[in-house]
Amino acid sequence: MTIIDQMSDNEEIENIIRDMCDKNYALGLQHMDEQSIFIRPSGNPLNIEGWKSMMTSEDVIVEKNDLISINKLYINGNMAFVCYTTHGKFNYKGTENDDIAVLTSILEKKNKTWKILLSQRSTGRTPNDELPKF
Repeated sequence: MTIIDQMSDNEEIENIIRDMCDKNYALGLQHMDEQSIFIRPSGNPLNIEGWKSMMTSEDVIVEKNDLISINKLYINGNMAFVCYTTHGKFNYKGTENDDIAVLTSILEKKNKTWKILLSQRSTGRTPNDELPKF
């Protein structure tokens, strides 16, 4: 029996979210379905190729992306919804960003493995603003 077989679905999804929050985007990328869509704060969607392109672009320099909290995690059969809060520091096209964002993701369990189908990121707030309450 593998370690993944011994993990609960909750634990597995929590670990996926931790990987998604790692500044090394490749850790999170392994958990994305081939058809994954990421909705940016602007509302513009990125497919997996667009996500890879953005994260490897010289325009994006990630200093940190820390998981603050998992706010909601709901699993129903082979589908799951998770809402979490992050603190990211990054530079985008020369503009420094230091913000707290809320993300939501929908996952599906296929062949005993959870994969992210859709993620959406809120507009960030400053670390000095009150954290969102759930």
